[in-house]
Amino acid sequence: MIARHSIIVLIACLLTACAAHEGIYSPACMAFAGDRIELRNSRFSWEKFTDSVVVDDNGETVNQFPGYPMLGHYRVEGQTVFMETAAGKALANMYLHPVDDRLYLLTETQHETAQQRGEIDACALVLGGYTET
Repeated sequence: MIARHSIIVLIACLLTACAAHEGIYSPACMAFAGDRIELRNSRFSWEKFTDSVVVDDNGETVNQFPGYPMLGHYRVEGQTVFMETAAGKALANMYLHPVDDRLYLLTETQHETAQQRGEIDACALVLGGYTET
């Protein structure tokens, strides 16, 4: 009985650890344009957003972000997030970076800055997004 209970607890812990990075990453600052990336069940959805509207000569709204939302699969190895589009195109690696009780999803440049100087870009993507402090 105790062994079975221990196995159930171990499996639950492993599943929780695997899912700890899942959710929606959006800018850590109040942003009027940027990226929003959802990581869930080994799939990602990457959207771009802006509050500006572009209109063509015919008065039609222009899609400012062709190709988005971008969908695909991802895997995590250590801190590195490897993403591949549904069409099989590998995207630039991103990096999970915990700071206090927040989890950031950083570009390679942001990750290098965080490693070298301990600084996180004020508008870097963070799990749960902007929260007023």
